[in-house]
Amino acid sequence: MNTDYEMAFLLGNGPSLARVDNIILQSIPTFGSNRIFKKIVPTVYACVNPTEAKKYPVEIEVMDCEHKYVTDKVKIPGCIPLHSTTSVDFSLNPTWAINEGYSVSYCLMQIAFFMGVKELFLLGMDHKYIQPNTPNAEITWQDKDVNHFCDDYVQPGDKWNCADLKRSEIYFKKAKQVFEMDGRRIINLTEGSELDVFERRML
Repeated sequence: MNTDYEMAFLLGNGPSLARVDNIILQSIPTFGSNRIFKKIVPTVYACVNPTEAKKYPVEIEVMDCEHKYVTDKVKIPGCIPLHSTTSVDFSLNPTWAINEGYSVSYCLMQIAFFMGVKELFLLGMDHKYIQPNTPNAEITWQDKDVNHFCDDYVQPGDKWNCADLKRSEIYFKKAKQVFEMDGRRIINLTEGSELDVFERRML
């Protein structure tokens, strides 16, 4: 699937995204996930976590995105279903199957590649969390949210899956390899990011 998205922003949901002016984000297409609608409506949206999709189906449905992808475990009108699998490391056709790679951002990388993006710029990919030392565990959040771009992104009483940063880096390295083998690039513009897999630049 080819689009005119020569360049695009991939938006993580880290605290640094709050410092990025939305006017900048409107300059080229944006790929966003989960509760990004609290900041901006992206050009392309994805949500592979059933817990997230079940919690905000109305917000996801009404977003006026060009493309919306949601886990096939939750049916939301207007969304393309995503079937998660480990049978491929990096899917070249996410409409058939996608590898979650321990991060919805990895899913967005596969979708961006599928759409023909040649330069993918990361913003809001802080790659650090204050959380219990239980990667992938589902917990009930109790405090004010300090891990995202707004302090009510995850609210007290919400179910939340702890990040698995080490395993996600394995898949990010795969995305870097696939992009570069095809003459494309992923560039991390995130201020203060602890993700060192990709080339770093300032916004």
